[in-house]
Amino acid sequence: MFSKILLKFERAVETLTGLLFALLLGLTSLNILLRNILGVSWLFMESLIRFAFIWMVFLGTSALYYRNDHLVMDFFQDRMPAGMRKRVVLAGEILFLGFMTALMVYGVQVTRVRMEIPFETWDVPTGYAYMAVPVCAFFMSLFCIDHIIARRKK
Repeated sequence: MFSKILLKFERAVETLTGLLFALLLGLTSLNILLRNILGVSWLFMESLIRFAFIWMVFLGTSALYYRNDHLVMDFFQDRMPAGMRKRVVLAGEILFLGFMTALMVYGVQVTRVRMEIPFETWDVPTGYAYMAVPVCAFFMSLFCIDHIIARRKK
């Protein structure tokens, strides 16, 4: 049940990441067009592009982690006996879960501070961009727990 909910959730994250990529492409193209052809520059565009980029990267990382499509250094792991490999993978996942917990805790602290600091060109707190860190760390924590549960069932 937990895995099925996370699968649907990951699909939503993947879709949102794709939409953010399309938005990023559109905004960047519009920005280039406005500057180079019309000689107009919308000041808020750079901040909006940065905001979309940050969320796209963190959401995309979450989706890749769920599907195990992220880069993994497994050179030594592949040369280990099966029993030892399982223990090493489990230890790695537990360490990763600890790191995600730290990202959630410190990400919330940084986000709170950044809520008092607006973007340079529009009156929106930069904390909304920094919020991507604890939010996506939470997603990846759930995905990590799902990975651990799935490996325990094997």
